Amino acid sequence: MTQEDVPELRKVFKDTKGIVVDIRNYTSAFMPFSLGSFFTSLYTLFVKFTNGNVNYPGEFNYGKDLSIPPKSKFYNEKVVALMNEVSQSQAEYTAMAFRAGENVSIIGSTTAGADGNVSTIYLPGGLRTMISGIGVHYPDGKETQRVGIVPDIEVRPTIEGIKEGRDELMEKAIEIINQNIRIGKTIKD
Repeated sequence: MTQEDVPELRKVFKDTKGIVVDIRNYTSAFMPFSLGSFFTSLYTLFVKFTNGNVNYPGEFNYGKDLSIPPKSKFYNEKVVALMNEVSQSQAEYTAMAFRAGENVSIIGSTTAGADGNVSTIYLPGGLRTMISGIGVHYPDGKETQRVGIVPDIEVRPTIEGIKEGRDELMEKAIEIINQNIRIGKTIKD
């Protein structure tokens, strides 16, 4: 999926019963805002960042909060995002953005806990290493780094399902969409 696909996807999805978004990977395109805004009808806070203070090493301060802005055509049906321990970095950030939607559930297993931008440290001998240069937190201040994005519903592949070639997360997502209950957050009047 690319940014250019989003307008057409919105048209195709508008009359569906539900959407399954598979982010059990490293996402190929940056979709938190372009697709995430399709899943919310209100400006919704989804992430807080902390940045180091270069004047006081070891001090970290919260920066500006980020919200998902709504788009004119809101998708009011169920959205289920699939994730697992392979989901990391941009996929984790995407899951956080999608979770801001009113009818979104995240299912699977806890992600890698490796989100945030990457800062390179050059070492002697031509070596280098990389670290996350900022802290990434839920809107309530809870950490995501080293913790991962915890699913709303934990679903793991079973040995039996693997042997049978089944995708049990996808099966659960379809089951959720077909249930006659609302999922995700509810908007208070």
